[in-house]
Formats: sequence, structure tokens, C-alpha cells
Amino acid sequence: MLKKIALMVGLLSLTALTGCAVVAGDTVMGYESGRFVYHDGSLESVYKYPLDQVWDAARKALADLKAADVVPERKIEKATLDAVLYEEKVKITMTYLTRTDTAVSVRVGTAGSNIGAKYIHDKIEANLRK
Repeated sequence: MLKKIALMVGLLSLTALTGCAVVAGDTVMGYESGRFVYHDGSLESVYKYPLDQVWDAARKALADLKAADVVPERKIEKATLDAVLYEEKVKITMTYLTRTDTAVSVRVGTAGSNIGAKYIHDKIEANLRK
């Protein structure tokens, strides 16, 4: 039993150092450089910008990438953008956290593409900095 606990602690420590994903049952979680969390196929991050600015930046990112079938849905505390990009379904979910913080979750494809989601996050961030 002690060996199993030591093995689990060792594996979790290794994961913490490398930024890899952890699989627990049917849930997958991981992180990258302290900024992104990968959770069940969606790449999540928090931006230090208000929801209105993130909403505009995400819409511009999809327009820049020439996304098709964009379906925007905006509420007071949450906004979503569904689109098709290079024959992959994309869902961007933005959630109000504070006056200056917004959580953004990007899912690309059915299973979730970490690289595709990171690319869209990069586009959103670039639009926020303009």
C-alpha cells in the first residue's frame, strides 16, 4: 500500500513539473505554463479584460479566421460563440468573473483539439492587445 501511495505521489509530482494531463476516470485535466487549463476537451484561461472586450475580441478572431455558421448568444454573465472552422465545430464560452476578469473556454472538434483551441486563444489575446 505504501508503495502505491509513493508511486501516485511521484506521478503527480512529475505531472506538476511537466505540465501534462492527468486522467482520472473519464475526466482529463491538464495545464500549460500556469495560464491554461485543459479540461474534458476544452482549453480554459482567464483574461484580465471585461466580458464586453473579450466578446468583441472573440468575434473578431472568428471573423479573421473566416469561420462559417457563426451563432452568437449573449447574456448578462455568459456569452457563447458556436461556429465551424476548417470543417471543425468550435465553441467559445466566455463567463463573467469580475469587472475586469473573464474566463474563456475554447473547444475545437468533438473530442477537443488542444492545439486548435490554443490557436484560437492566441487570436483572441492578440485582438485584446490591439
